Amino acid sequence: MNALSLCTGIGGMDIAAQTAGIKIVAMCEIDAFCRKVLKKHWPHVPIFEDLTTLSREVIERETGTPAEAINLIFGGFPCQR
Repeated sequence: MNALSLCTGIGGMDIAAQTAGIKIVAMCEIDAFCRKVLKKHWPHVPIFEDLTTLSREVIERETGTPAEAINLIFGGFPCQR
């Protein structure tokens, strides 16, 4: 199963998903510090910065994963920026 993680924070839900056997194909997090943490723990997973500019085309181009192959989309509470 493949997943897209939105408003990822530092990846708590992603750790749980991976433990359950779910592959994280991409993450999206606006906070720069959180993105640094994510990049350290998931160096091969694309991390997008702005949820408002994320599209099917961008995800497919940057991950190499067809949108149809993403089975799950999950996220944290959105930032109040």
